[in-house]
Amino acid sequence: MSVRLVNPLNHRLQPFLAELNQLNSTAELLRSPLYRRLEDEIERIFQFVLQQPASGPPAADLPHIRATAWNIERGIELEGILHVLRGHPEIRRSDLLILTELDYGMARSGNRKVPLELAEALDFHVAFAPSYLNLEKGSGLEAGVEGENEYGLHGNAILSRYPLLEAHSVALPNGKDKMRGKEKRLGSQRAVVALVDHPLGRFRAVS
Repeated sequence: MSVRLVNPLNHRLQPFLAELNQLNSTAELLRSPLYRRLEDEIERIFQFVLQQPASGPPAADLPHIRATAWNIERGIELEGILHVLRGHPEIRRSDLLILTELDYGMARSGNRKVPLELAEALDFHVAFAPSYLNLEKGSGLEAGVEGENEYGLHGNAILSRYPLLEAHSVALPNGKDKMRGKEKRLGSQRAVVALVDHPLGRFRAVS
């Protein structure tokens, strides 16, 4: 099975995820004939960095480079997050947002494409790297939310007033087997890396 899409994050793997969820370890996953059929498509997702440019030129606030780092906890409270990003006297002047734990098509966050919605609302450039393809709706109370995951992805992002160049992701080792326990996931934590084309000089940013 192989499905090539312009944006691999909008995948068509949902019909197969329930069967993968019956497996109880990464070793068992790797032996699965179904996983071996899907492996290339899954790896394309994890190698892909979703980018979207801003629609207009930035409002420069030189001579400083300002950055905000924030674990937004899936983006469940998206309107509140936007309220802070737009209204906080210091944060709203940030050139760069280093954001972690963003959902993309997860039921717990309303199946919203959180990195894209944030970038569009702020008119920022964005680079988003998926870390996990979730086989569950989440942990704890998240497991009982209404609906099903549309794409089931979760990862990290850089948002910038200025263009992002050479964006790519770097896989980090898992500290535990993500196929054991109540919240089963494929993949591993990933850092998203990009060059920020800032008027004061290009620099590398990592989320």
